[in-house]
Amino acid sequence: MISNRGQAVQTLVLERSEDCLDSRVLELRQKIHDEDYINSAIQRIAQVISRKLVERPDELKFRD
Repeated sequence: MISNRGQAVQTLVLERSEDCLDSRVLELRQKIHDEDYINSAIQRIAQVISRKLVERPDELKFRD
């Protein structure tokens, strides 16, 4: 359990056998061990963030 600003936050982890998992989950579990896949994912995330920052430069300003 983790305390977050006075609120208790608890994480529940359910364990399931491999045959019960969605095929997409199994596919992603394999991909996270592929360095090229991870590098591409990081690149895509960086591109999306960069595009958002260019579209809304006011988001870059510090807020008081």
